[in-house]
Amino acid sequence: MDMPESLMTLFPRLLNHLEAIKIPIQMNATLAEMGIRTVPLWFDLLKIGTDLTWRLTERCLPLLFSDKGESYRELLEIFREENKVLLNIPKERILEYLGRFHQERLGELEFIKVFTEEPDIPAWSFDWNRIKIPLDLPSIRLLDISGDIDHKIQNYTVVFAPRAGHHSSIAERVAVYMRDHGLSRMAIVEQKCAEDVPLYIEGQKHDEGFDGQVHQYRRVLEYLNALTGVPPHLVAICQPGPLLISTLICYPHLGRTFGSAGAPMNTEGEKGTLTEFARLMGENYIDRLLAYFGKTVSGDAIGAGREIFDGRLQVLGFYLLGMDQHYRNFRKLLDDFKKGDEEAAQRQKTFYQWYHYVHHFPVEFIRDTYKKIFVRNELIHGTFELGGRKIGIKDYPATVPIWALGGTKDDITPPLQAIGHMDLIDSVPPEDKLVLLCEGGHMGLFRSENILKNDYSRIIEFILSRSDL
Repeated sequence: MDMPESLMTLFPRLLNHLEAIKIPIQMNATLAEMGIRTVPLWFDLLKIGTDLTWRLTERCLPLLFSDKGESYRELLEIFREENKVLLNIPKERILEYLGRFHQERLGELEFIKVFTEEPDIPAWSFDWNRIKIPLDLPSIRLLDISGDIDHKIQNYTVVFAPRAGHHSSIAERVAVYMRDHGLSRMAIVEQKCAEDVPLYIEGQKHDEGFDGQVHQYRRVLEYLNALTGVPPHLVAICQPGPLLISTLICYPHLGRTFGSAGAPMNTEGEKGTLTEFARLMGENYIDRLLAYFGKTVSGDAIGAGREIFDGRLQVLGFYLLGMDQHYRNFRKLLDDFKKGDEEAAQRQKTFYQWYHYVHHFPVEFIRDTYKKIFVRNELIHGTFELGGRKIGIKDYPATVPIWALGGTKDDITPPLQAIGHMDLIDSVPPEDKLVLLCEGGHMGLFRSENILKNDYSRIIEFILSRSDL
């Protein structure tokens, strides 16, 4: 299997149509460019012609008037100068129109390229010469992006990026903001694409269901705990929330604090499109979906032989859930391209290049997520099984302060799904619980400058006050 990494490869006919649309747009842009070059030449020729006319008139004045035309020369000069001005007005208007028309066509071409060009492989913006990768586990990497300063606290803060069909760089802004505002020992857990997750490790078949993920989470926390002698602060960005809190429940000594943003912690806390759909379709739906859309990684990839789920379908689902917002984004992106606002357009273009580049899922992981989180809500009901042990939200350790952040406009994880577990944790004192609701959508929880300043600043303060100096 050599699976394309772009969402748009799901729609080959649409791509062909978009490529065809580019032809007349490019032709119009080329004609406008030719017009911009030739219009000044035409007006220059016209100016030369009128200059010759005025000079000829000037020569003829002595033949027409007894005073040798002296009384008319001044008036003639006025007309001559006014004629230059009158010629410049249509020239500037035409060039202005052609320039605007040319820019708009180029903008339309750039907009179409967002969908037709193969997106660049997303990357972290860190200086890789300063980044350490102390752990490279089967499906995750630990990136140490700590600041090069004298640290005021001993604890690491570790941000777990989501496995949700996209590259893990979605967690970068949150991690960097927290690092630069006091949590200077900072690490990120990066998720690998399923094609890069080996099927066998040391001769043993590797499981990428929830047990396998939690086992790797535990190794990360044990490593950071051993590195500093104190447990790290745990931050879950979206999907890792239920798994990370389950890891902490099983190993409470490995976390100083725990928090989640936009995570499906209590999928019965509020009705949501994803959860309502999952419960309507039933548990067997995911098995039918995997049977139809499941793929097997080819023999030349690291994950050769592993069964995976096409991440393009996951991203397409996100598109459908947030279509209104995407429509507004595209309207603004097209407008920015047509106006030539490169800075604004580039920000949005970079986002959609990231958004269109997909990561695929191990089938056992997507099956566990669908059944255990979205259908059964096992963590809340106390039936979540890890390594033969059943746990639930009521088992959350009293010694670990906890925070949660939800977005009022989140259409992926509605706000009460993101914070609804907090009321069910009785073991933690009220002063060690922080619940925040911000006015933002799902992506805004991880990208919005206002949410970082207004909400993550409070989270950072909450964490710092519970750190080991």
